[in-house]
Amino acid sequence: MIFTTPLGLLALIAIPAIVAIHLFRRRFPVRPVAGLFLWGTVKQTPEGGGRVTKLPITRSLILECLAALALALILGGARISPAGVSQHLIVLLDDSASMAATDAAGDSARDRAVRRVLAEIDRLGSGARVTLIRSGDRPAILAGPASYIVEAKPALDTWVPAAPNHSMALGLRLARELAGRTGTLMVMSDMAAAPRGESQFDGGVWVALGDPVENVGITAAQRTSAPEENRGVVSLTLASNAGAATSRRLSVHAGAEEVLARELSVPPGVSSMTVPIPAGLPAVRVSLSDDGLRRDDEVMLADPRARIVATENKLPEGRGRDALARALEAVSGVTRAVSGHLTFVDAATLDQPSTTDVWRVGFGRPPASWMVPGASKDFIGPFVIEKRHPLLLGVTLGGVVWAGAMPLAAGVVRPVVSTGDQVLAGLAIAPAVAGRTAILLNIDLDRTNLIRSPDWPILISNLVEMRRQQLPGPERWNYRSGEWVRVRLDRDPKAQLRFRCGGVERTLPAGRLIEFIAPSPGGLLQILDGDDVLFEIGVNFLDETETALRDRSTGDSGEAGKAAGLRAETSATSDPLFWMLLAIGASAMMLNWCLR
Repeated sequence: MIFTTPLGLLALIAIPAIVAIHLFRRRFPVRPVAGLFLWGTVKQTPEGGGRVTKLPITRSLILECLAALALALILGGARISPAGVSQHLIVLLDDSASMAATDAAGDSARDRAVRRVLAEIDRLGSGARVTLIRSGDRPAILAGPASYIVEAKPALDTWVPAAPNHSMALGLRLARELAGRTGTLMVMSDMAAAPRGESQFDGGVWVALGDPVENVGITAAQRTSAPEENRGVVSLTLASNAGAATSRRLSVHAGAEEVLARELSVPPGVSSMTVPIPAGLPAVRVSLSDDGLRRDDEVMLADPRARIVATENKLPEGRGRDALARALEAVSGVTRAVSGHLTFVDAATLDQPSTTDVWRVGFGRPPASWMVPGASKDFIGPFVIEKRHPLLLGVTLGGVVWAGAMPLAAGVVRPVVSTGDQVLAGLAIAPAVAGRTAILLNIDLDRTNLIRSPDWPILISNLVEMRRQQLPGPERWNYRSGEWVRVRLDRDPKAQLRFRCGGVERTLPAGRLIEFIAPSPGGLLQILDGDDVLFEIGVNFLDETETALRDRSTGDSGEAGKAAGLRAETSATSDPLFWMLLAIGASAMMLNWCLR
C-alpha cells in the first residue's frame, strides 16, 4: 500500500477524539420501574461533569472508529497499485511546405507522417502520452506536453505544413527539452537528417518520408507599373526540376476577373518571363496550373504605388547648382516642387525657421552661429566615413578634394564624415533646427571635385532615398513570407491597428511606424485602422529550396534508445482500494445511525 497524499493521514486524529468522547460521556444506569408517572415531578439534578470510567466496547464505538479510519485512508490517498509508468513519445513534425507535395496517387509526405505517428501511438498502447511539435523559426506545440492519445489525434488532423525552408535546430532543442530522460524523440520529415541540415542528429529516430516529385514553381515575382504609359509588367522567375520541358497554364486574375491566360512551355532549370498587364489594376493573383506542390504555384502582387519625392533646388547659381540638377534628373521617383519634401539650400540659411515636414540639405559655408573663429581649409583625406549611415551607402570619397570646410563649434552637428577633428558632413542638432531635419555638407561646391566624382550621384540618390523612406506608405508593396514589413503612417491611428492576411489576424501597437513579420502562408495583406483599410500589400511564398523536390528521400535513421518513461499517478477512482474504503466508511456510518 502507498499513500499519494500523506498529509491526509492527519485525519487519523479523529480516532483518539472518538475514544475520548466515549470515555468522558455520562451514562445513566438502567433501572426498571413500574411507571414513569411517579417521576414526573422529580427534578433531575446532574451530579457534575463527566468522569473517566472504564472504556465500554460498544458497537457505536467500533463503527465510528471504523468509519474514521476508512475516511482518513481515503484522504491520505491510499493505493494498492504504485504510480504507473507511461511511454512518452515526442514527435517533431517538419512544417516545410514540401511536406504537402503530392505524388501521382495524391499521397503526400504529410499524409505518410500522420499514418506513421498513429501507428506508433497504437503500438505504445492506450496509456501512452504524446507531445506534437511543429518545426519553424518559432516552433509551436500542437498537442501536449504529454497529452493523452485522444487529444493528439485531432491535433494531427489540423496540421497543414506550409512554412518556407527553415532550420530544424530550434524545434529539435524544444523537443529534447520536453523529452528529457523520460521520452522518446521521433522526427518526421521528407528528407534525411544530413540534407536537412542536421548531420549530427542523435538521440532519436529520424524518419524521412519524402518522394521525388517533378515540380514547377514561382521562385521570384515582381510587379512594376507605369501609369503614364497605361501599362504594367509582372516579372516571374520559374524553377522546374523536371527532366524535360513541361506545359503549364498561366493565369492572371484581378479579383474574380481573369485578366490574362497563357499556355507556357517551361524548360528544366531556372527561367524568367514577363507578362504585360493593364495599369491601375488592384492586387492581381498570378497562378500556374496545379502540380505536385500547390504552395509555390501562386503569388499575390499588390499595385506598387510609387512614393514620389518632391525636391527644390535653392542653391545659388554656379557649378554646384548645375551638378545637383543633373544628379536629380538621374534619380527615379523625383519631381520638382516649391517647398516639397526635400530642399537643397545654401548652408548659411540652415539656422532660419523652416516647415517641419521639409528636409533641408545645406551646401557651403555654415551659419555664423555654428562656427568658431578660423579660416576655411581644403582636405584630401584620409576621411572617416560612417559607412553604415544611409547617407553614405556606396560612398568612398576616393580621390576627392573636400574644399572650403569651415571650423564648427562642438555640439551643433553629429558628424558622418570627418577628418581629424574637422567635421565635414553631418546631421544638424543645433537648437535652431530642433524638431526639423537639416543636413550640413561643409563644402564649397564651386571649388571641390566631388561633383565630378562617381560619389556625387550616389550621394544625391542616398539623400533622396532617405527622404523617401520617411514618406507615408510601405517600404515595399510585395514581400516574401518571413520578411520584415515596415509601414509609415502620415498620422496617429484613430482606432486599433491590425493586419489581416488570409486566416491570420493580429493587432499592432499604436504608432506612426508599424513593423511586423510577413505572416505565412501569405496572400493579400490588409493593414486596418479600425475598419478602414489603410494599405494592401502582397505576401508570397517564393522559396526555391522548397520548390526543388527531386532530392526528397525515404528511410529511417538513428535509434530511439531506452527511456525511463513518464511516471503518472493513477487516479483515486481507478484503484479498487478507494472503493473498498468508501464502502466500509459509508456502511459503518449507516449501521451506527440505524442501531441507535
